[in-house]
Amino acid sequence: MTAEHFKNWIAVMGWNDSQVASALALSRNSVAKYKREGAPLNIGLACAALAAGLAPWTGEGAKQ
Repeated sequence: MTAEHFKNWIAVMGWNDSQVASALALSRNSVAKYKREGAPLNIGLACAALAAGLAPWTGEGAKQ
């Protein structure tokens, strides 16, 4: 996820840096870093899940 994509995601979500840090279980320093340098794949995937309104994985309903 590029820095520009990360900043755009934050804007779409309408969140401030504290809300982003809380939602992604990050420090505010990490949020600032990702806004400058881009975010790793796992953060990009978490952002996509949050934007889609997905709840944390519980395994319920998973194919066995």
